[in-house]
Amino acid sequence: MPNIDNLGNVLIRSDLNVPIKNGEITDYYRILKSVEIVKKISNKSRTITFVSHLGRPDGKDLKLSLRPVAVKMSEILDKEVHFIEETYGEKVERQIETSESKIFLLENLRYEKGEIDNDKNFSKQITKPFDSYIFDAFGAAHREHASVVSFGENLKSFQGPLMDKEIKELDKLLKNNESGYSVLLGGAKISDKLNLIEKLLPKVENLMVGGGMCFTLLKALGYEIGKSLLEESFISKAEELLNSDNGQKIILPTDFGVTDSIDSSDRVNIKFSDFKNNHIGIDIGPQTVLDFEKILNKSKNIFWNGPMGIFEKEEFSYGTRKITEAISNLSGYTCVGGGDSVSAINKFSDKKYFNHISTGGGASLEYLEGKKLPGVNKYKSLII
Repeated sequence: MPNIDNLGNVLIRSDLNVPIKNGEITDYYRILKSVEIVKKISNKSRTITFVSHLGRPDGKDLKLSLRPVAVKMSEILDKEVHFIEETYGEKVERQIETSESKIFLLENLRYEKGEIDNDKNFSKQITKPFDSYIFDAFGAAHREHASVVSFGENLKSFQGPLMDKEIKELDKLLKNNESGYSVLLGGAKISDKLNLIEKLLPKVENLMVGGGMCFTLLKALGYEIGKSLLEESFISKAEELLNSDNGQKIILPTDFGVTDSIDSSDRVNIKFSDFKNNHIGIDIGPQTVLDFEKILNKSKNIFWNGPMGIFEKEEFSYGTRKITEAISNLSGYTCVGGGDSVSAINKFSDKKYFNHISTGGGASLEYLEGKKLPGVNKYKSLII
């Protein structure tokens, strides 16, 4: 067992993939969670270097530089986090050796093709200045990227505490055998969540669907949906799910907020049977909110992923706001699957009212599907 009393120069793969608009970080929850490890290992490390991706850059897109993240990390930790404009090489090695700072952040991993291609030579180059590696990026754990699967081959390596926490909390749902397990899914595209729905249906009592993704299911049932979001190529799969043995567990909205134009501020609430050709569904309606709330109030375990409509626009935010407030007040175990759901919580509630907010978007969904993720339990846990 490696000596964890002396980690030396530590490289930590974190998930610092945060939303940045006009150079400003709009939600720094992932940063806040990622830097918690500093306090735990600072007296066992010579230096601590974070590495992460940000977005999906095509080459070295400066708009996706991690420099603003280093600034925010410094604010949170109240100590300098020295930003290094490279990911490997002599410049990196020299700065780690000579800088007065003991905490560093390397530039965007995805600037390097070797990260995405899982290039072993790239892994050796980037890990060269370090003695220990901690993989603590649950949001990237479903990728076969170099930082996920091959960085750790070159160093004494551990699974970080944030990873451990994610697995522990999501396992409460994945391995749940209790009654009263309900799932609420929203967001735009059903294609992103069809596999999840299929895997969850046998395990849950209720699977409520809102957001743009519900319209493909309604179309599969033969209903008029006007000009609402539709993924035609997935209608047949939606039909299969609805007609399956557990299809009756899928609960769809019965009323909607609709508009004639996304660009307008006009909203009318209608029953789903009153959809017209020109209507665009932009939110769930008040009766659906009540129906969903009734189910949620009876549930012991709740997983929520995705907004109920175009909540970014105040006129279309009713359903997402009411559902966010309802889940905030539940007595059951509440787990939120990252992404836009976290943005809704930031806007309409507070994270403290939820039992677990996952730092992984796609990773948390794939984990709950029961998939074996490349970065999960690849290393022994770091126990300090």
